[in-house]
Amino acid sequence: MAVPFWTCSLLLVAALVLALQLARVWNMARGVAAALLVTGILAGSWWLLGQAAPPDAGPEDWSQVAAVPSASCAKCHADHYESWHRSYHRTMTRDAAPDTVKGDFNNVVHDYQGLKTRFTREQDAYFLETIDPRWALMRAKLGPESDKLPPQQHVKLRVDRLVGSHWIQECMHREPSGRYQRLPLIYHIVEKRWVHSNGGFLAPDSDDFWSQCRGYAWNDSCLYCHNTGPAKNPLRGPRGQIIGYRTEVDELGISCQACHGPGSEHVRLNHNPARRLALQQSGAGDPSIVHPMRLSVPRRDEICARCHGALTPKAEAWDPHTNRDPFIPGQELAKFNHFFWSEAEQAKLTGVRLPKEEPEPIDGRFWGDGTPLTTALEYNGMALSACYEKGHGKLSCLSCHTMHGPDPNFMLKPKMNTNEACFQCHGEYRERLSAHTRHPAESAGSLCYNCHMPHLVYSLLSTHRSHRIEIPDIETTRATGKPHACNQCHLDKSLGWTQEQLKQWPGSKAKKAVPLTQDESTLSSALLLMTTKDARSRVMVAGAFANPAAQHASGVDWFGPFLTRLLRDERYPAVRYLAHRGLRVAFGDEASGPFDYLGTPAQKQAQLSALQKRFDATPLRGPLPHLPLNAQGLPDDAVLRRLLGKRYDPDLSIHE
Repeated sequence: MAVPFWTCSLLLVAALVLALQLARVWNMARGVAAALLVTGILAGSWWLLGQAAPPDAGPEDWSQVAAVPSASCAKCHADHYESWHRSYHRTMTRDAAPDTVKGDFNNVVHDYQGLKTRFTREQDAYFLETIDPRWALMRAKLGPESDKLPPQQHVKLRVDRLVGSHWIQECMHREPSGRYQRLPLIYHIVEKRWVHSNGGFLAPDSDDFWSQCRGYAWNDSCLYCHNTGPAKNPLRGPRGQIIGYRTEVDELGISCQACHGPGSEHVRLNHNPARRLALQQSGAGDPSIVHPMRLSVPRRDEICARCHGALTPKAEAWDPHTNRDPFIPGQELAKFNHFFWSEAEQAKLTGVRLPKEEPEPIDGRFWGDGTPLTTALEYNGMALSACYEKGHGKLSCLSCHTMHGPDPNFMLKPKMNTNEACFQCHGEYRERLSAHTRHPAESAGSLCYNCHMPHLVYSLLSTHRSHRIEIPDIETTRATGKPHACNQCHLDKSLGWTQEQLKQWPGSKAKKAVPLTQDESTLSSALLLMTTKDARSRVMVAGAFANPAAQHASGVDWFGPFLTRLLRDERYPAVRYLAHRGLRVAFGDEASGPFDYLGTPAQKQAQLSALQKRFDATPLRGPLPHLPLNAQGLPDDAVLRRLLGKRYDPDLSIHE
């Protein structure tokens, strides 16, 4: 390793200063000699350190480089370590402890339709005394009112592991086999309350208390995306069946290694100060560690795609005994995994035969055009975007996001929640924004995200922005049930109204008008989706009612009379929760309650009747041309019954 010119200059200056100082004590000759000797020893030591540094090349086989804990990074990278440490990625998975548990375990009782769960703490151990899963299955088969059903039976289960620390927190119980079982109560951090898992995910009502937990184990589902360096290590019986797990991870949660690769060589080499100084002076990157910004766009984004993409392993690339994830940042993700863009494609890749009568997609994770419908598939959405240019352009996950910024919530870089995100590539719109959007520049209608990345994604009892950057299209809405971006704000307007408005956009005259049915032309698109479409469409529209921009654009007076009627026939708790949240945001908790979206059918109907009576007390007054009203200024129940009769409502589920 060559000693840089300025380092030599510093040594010579140091020798001169030292010689002058020593000359005052001794004579000049002895002072110069002593100074040269000391300087020579320092220079020789520095040279030897430099020779000890290896050539500037990365490891030949990254899989042979050992992992180190993230705390090893703190000494040299204190600011990066601190910004990562406060992120929710770090706390994605944690063992249950006083500093990690979010829920209330102070001997509280949660009552779910008469089925009680008690939460207790014994020193630093946490427990759920909840419904026995075998009794719950018997109840589901016999029916809650069956005279053959024995008295309630409970089990006391220790909470050993936690998943989530931001929106919700799930509890896991470690069985003797090493399997971590999801427990049926989750803590809704946003609202600071316990919620039964039937209402924690997008799934229909169920009489089975354990319905959202059966068949789900942390070792199988949560392990690979919520931890670093995961190895499932299944234990198999004599016929090859899984009988337990010896699951291991390099680190719980998402650690430094998840983005930068294993770091033992980097730590070892950089104990050498000569190497560190030489790297700093050269301005070159350190090949002993992966730096995402030095990678090509595809390799960079695949680091994110490993957890934020729809993947299924390639059997030939994974160790069948350990099932350890072989991917290391900087490698090509497709060497180890297949990407898939629909449930049917996933089934084909994994050899699963789908029942013909099932809808496609099976569990609702994709819209019919391949657009992801749940979080954790953001890469798939971006990859479908024309802006992404198949990874050959400038757009990357890191164009907007960073693990080391001030925002631990959505990990956005400064100003990336504004149009500055889009102006990075589309700066020509900065000076003519209103002309392009046909909305005031400072309004929600001129925020690029609202039109080109609208809320089309569901998870964790909320809706989120799509990462598929696209131009809103009426034909796609009709074909897939994806709400049109315009009608996510203009909830009171029809697709016909939207089509007329879009005709005024530049270039729109070249497009042919989409033929619409009478209902599509005249009735609120939000109302049509809420009455006739499946739970994917309904949950997105329900979430929009709490959006302040939508409330401003469409008014709120009609929310109560219509939503209290629509919720009577709604069998998806998440849709009920989001629709009622819209009422709470619009009118306040007191005016819009009480309503228990997880109550018994009788409780819900009684509460909705009281709410409907309250909201119907003030008839609606126009103009509301796209909402069906009777002569009394109330929702036309005959029209609503007709639309509900057309509803397509298969069982769908999103366990995210």
